[in-house]
Amino acid sequence: QAPPGGNTPTPIHTGSTPQVKEGGLSVTALSVFGDGWLQGDLNIVGKIKVGNSGANPQAGEIRWTGVDLEVYDGSAWVSLTSEEAAPAADPNYTDCINVGGSWVDAQGVCYFPNTSCPAGWHSKESYSSSIGINIQTRSTRCQVAKRCSSGQHFRLNRGIERCGWRDKGPGRGGSCFSAFRSAIQTEIGCEKN
Repeated sequence: QAPPGGNTPTPIHTGSTPQVKEGGLSVTALSVFGDGWLQGDLNIVGKIKVGNSGANPQAGEIRWTGVDLEVYDGSAWVSLTSEEAAPAADPNYTDCINVGGSWVDAQGVCYFPNTSCPAGWHSKESYSSSIGINIQTRSTRCQVAKRCSSGQHFRLNRGIERCGWRDKGPGRGGSCFSAFRSAIQTEIGCEKN
């Protein structure tokens, strides 16, 4: 029988008549060429791409810079996560964000999650961030336990911290052990060439 005779559900068709389906619907791909409405929960596995955040953004586009969620207001990218607007007057801000950096206007520094600056940029003094480390060791020869903590910093003009020690062993100035370690650098502060 033709649906809905015999309680056979009406199939999804290509006509212009609206349809409502009571059960779930699974598709491999979905394109919506007009307006779309969603009611109820929306669960997404994967990524959502909104707009085109390329060289010529349009007002209302949203992008993730790697460290910030931003919307283009027609003249500049504005942070959706901070209370202050992006500094539109400084072209280095846009250049920094476009290559995956995080701009700190007060310092005039673009931070990258690396230990070296990308092409077209160079390190600005000793601006960086680091994560501290703790060292604990025991010398079997000297029977001495040693500890130290390197310290750490976040987006400051400071060298990477170090900690360590050197102990002399018994007789003839022999060395029991030495330990010198640096904190782990997580960011480098850069400026344009």
